[in-house]
Amino acid sequence: MKIYCAIQLSQREKDYLNQNIGKHTICFQQDIPNYQIDNFLQAEICFGNVPRAWVEQSENLKWLQLESVGFDAYLALNKPKVMITNLKGFFSVPVAESAVSGILSLLRGINLLTSLKEQKKWEGAAMRSSLRTLEGSEVLILGAGAIGLQLKKLLTAFNCRVSFFDKYSSQAQYVLVDDLVKAIPGADIIIGCLPESPETIHLMDKERLSLVKPTAIIVNVGRGSLIDEDALAHKLTNGSIAGAVLDVTTKEPLPADHPLWNCPNTVLSQHTAGGYEEEIIGKVNIFLKNLERYTKAEPLKDLI
Repeated sequence: MKIYCAIQLSQREKDYLNQNIGKHTICFQQDIPNYQIDNFLQAEICFGNVPRAWVEQSENLKWLQLESVGFDAYLALNKPKVMITNLKGFFSVPVAESAVSGILSLLRGINLLTSLKEQKKWEGAAMRSSLRTLEGSEVLILGAGAIGLQLKKLLTAFNCRVSFFDKYSSQAQYVLVDDLVKAIPGADIIIGCLPESPETIHLMDKERLSLVKPTAIIVNVGRGSLIDEDALAHKLTNGSIAGAVLDVTTKEPLPADHPLWNCPNTVLSQHTAGGYEEEIIGKVNIFLKNLERYTKAEPLKDLI
């Protein structure tokens, strides 16, 4: 079988993949000048996210293994015979840890202390009375998937009271959008973990953001489209919300003139939350396990 690899790999990672694919033939996109589509069109299997238009054109592709959890780019795909698998749950641990670290940075003043270090200013004594703890906080998590559940596990250690909003999960205490009117005002921390869909775009719009109490922190580790960023920037600037931890934004990279760059008490983690040292090898291992299933005509894991 011919495999097309669209992921950028180091030589060590390429060697590892080559050593474990058996007798299959693999073509690495990074070795092809101008990323020519011809090599992709010959492949039965693709590992990595390629343009949807390529998949539409292919007559040979049978399985596409994405290197992401998100698959919204392929929602309009008209290729019913092509199986698509994603990395469901793959990023849950690093993303949850990044979210909690961002929250703690704001509550414990680490973001401000880092800035003071750069300015060589010693003002810790004056800050002490403004510092807060995570212990016992009311946390509303939007999305009860793998990341949301991992967050609950971590936050439970801080004796936080965690509730979920999720239309499709039995774990959720709130399942209707209208329920958010009751859930938002009491939350000390609101964490977005939802995928992008027509229902989730601007779920946290100006109206719902107005329900967030001034001492609350907003976190988004799902999709940037979840939040009305202009409305959020306004609340951050005028101090009607305590802070924000944003791993994702509507436009990435964030434009240089975007107001979020200048908002106080705002952590911009630049879509790094899912990263860790062996991230790529982890993705390769998931592909190899699914490749074994595919070769044996067994059901693929995390089939969309």
